[in-house]
Amino acid sequence: VSTQSTGSNQTITEQHRQQLTNLRLEIEHKKDKEKTFELEKLRLEKDKIIQDLERNMKLDRGQLEETIEKIADDNAKKIANLSLSEAKVQELSASLEEYKELLKMAQMESERDLKNVKTRAAEELTALRETYTKQLEEATANRATTSTTESAASDQEMEGVEGVNLTERVRQLEADNKDLRALKARCMEIAVTQFQRGDHVMFYYDESKCNYLVANVCATEYQYFLHPDNLGALGLSLEGPSRKPWAIGVIKDKEFCQARKQNNRFKVPEGRKFYRVYAQQRPSASSTSASTAATAGEDNS
Repeated sequence: VSTQSTGSNQTITEQHRQQLTNLRLEIEHKKDKEKTFELEKLRLEKDKIIQDLERNMKLDRGQLEETIEKIADDNAKKIANLSLSEAKVQELSASLEEYKELLKMAQMESERDLKNVKTRAAEELTALRETYTKQLEEATANRATTSTTESAASDQEMEGVEGVNLTERVRQLEADNKDLRALKARCMEIAVTQFQRGDHVMFYYDESKCNYLVANVCATEYQYFLHPDNLGALGLSLEGPSRKPWAIGVIKDKEFCQARKQNNRFKVPEGRKFYRVYAQQRPSASSTSASTAATAGEDNS
């Protein structure tokens, strides 16, 4: 009986051991499955994070490329504007030099014409004096052969006519001299810096500003823009055939301004200070001559 009991116990023990072994294997298998599942979950999460990072990197790279391209375009535009501005400055400098040369030539021509007029006036005055003297001598000779009354009347009449003609001719020559002096003054009166009301100035069209500016030889001064509402007074326009490269005018008034926003009609940076001017056409040479002749007539009268 004891032997059977011992064998039964051993069998039970072996069964228990086998069950424990199976249970341990099952637990280890479950643990391995859970580890595999967690590892797979971690792998998927890692792949998702990597994909998100790659997508974000692509987006950031694209934005960075766009930003770089935009900055490059802006720099290219700035360089182009600087090149255009430099070309405009050179063109304006050349125009100013050409205008100075024209003024110099006009001054020389005016001085030469004035000298010629003075010479011609002196010659004509001499000729008039000689003619008057000759006619006076002839009148004296005729007076010797005619009656005293007729000679006296004829002499007085001749002297009166010749005196009037001589006076009129002198007045005409003086008026011509005043016209030439006025022309010379007009050629030398163009202001090129420190502009004030009443100054005669040259306006030029600036492509970068799309406006007319006053030609200024001093780069450190404020810019002077012709008011867009004042273009018609000078026969100018910002577009079409009336958009002339330059014009001469007289400053009537000026306004000190400051740009309040980036996009403005004068295309200046925000905060930039400048002047707006109103101008009118300067008097023409014919009107100057007419006014000079009128003044001479008033003076003679």
